[in-house]
Order: sequence, then C-alpha cells, then structure tokens
Amino acid sequence: MKFYCDAMLAGLARWLRAAGHDTCLASSEDDKSLLRTALAQDRILLTRDRDLARRNEANGRVVLLESDRVPDQARELKRKLDVDWLHDPFSRCVVDNSPLRDATGDEVAAVPKGVREIREHFTACPACGRIYWRGDHHRRMRERLRNWQKGG
Repeated sequence: MKFYCDAMLAGLARWLRAAGHDTCLASSEDDKSLLRTALAQDRILLTRDRDLARRNEANGRVVLLESDRVPDQARELKRKLDVDWLHDPFSRCVVDNSPLRDATGDEVAAVPKGVREIREHFTACPACGRIYWRGDHHRRMRERLRNWQKGG
C-alpha cells in the first residue's frame, strides 16, 4: 500500500515510513489537490478532515482517522486497512520517504567513533544524507511496530 497523509498526520507518516511503506506527506494543499495527488500517484489518502473524508468516501481512496494520537491512529489503520506494520521495517528514510541503501565508507566515517566501534551495519538516505544504524532507538521502534502489528 502507498499512502498520502494530510498535514495533520506528520507523525503517522514517519511511522508508516519506518514500517517500510511508501508514504508522502502533504504540505498545505487544498482538499481537491490532496485528492488529485493521491489518485494520480495511486495512493490512499489518510486524513483527519471529516469533511474531506465524507465528500470522498464513495471512491474508497480516502480514510478518515478519528484519533489525534499516533498509537491510536496506528491501531485504526490496522483495523480499517489491515496495515502491515512489519512490511519492510527501516527500509525508508523517515524524513523524506526515500528508499535507504547501504552506507558508503565515507558516509560511515562521519558517524561518531563510539557508534562505529559497536555497530556493524549502516544505511544512508541518498536524498538527505542521513545515516541510520541499529541502536537502542531502533530496538524501541521495532517493539512499537510489533505491538501495532498485533493490534495493540
């Protein structure tokens, strides 16, 4: 599944990306532009805008999320769309949605020495240059994704 989150769902967009889902985040587009972009890119539009969802519920490409909290939104998506929260974890940049690749030696050299000494695998975002590795934060995020996958 590919998603397009309205501006009110920035936190959820990051988590969908962490789960490996191709997820774009809208800026301040009007409703018609949001829907047009989502349809053109074959994405499901996720929104908290009741009017937008009500006007477009017949096309099946707009999903209203009731909650304003990310954990509750994640559970809603699991319930409404059976979203796979373990689709391809940590394969996309959570900031810009680009697919990650293995980091080069030069990129790894920019990582703090203490991290380089205890971690073996690093990935990089080709668009923004962020470097990712599996540390404690990664472990906590994976636990959260597993919990959402179970519906919790």
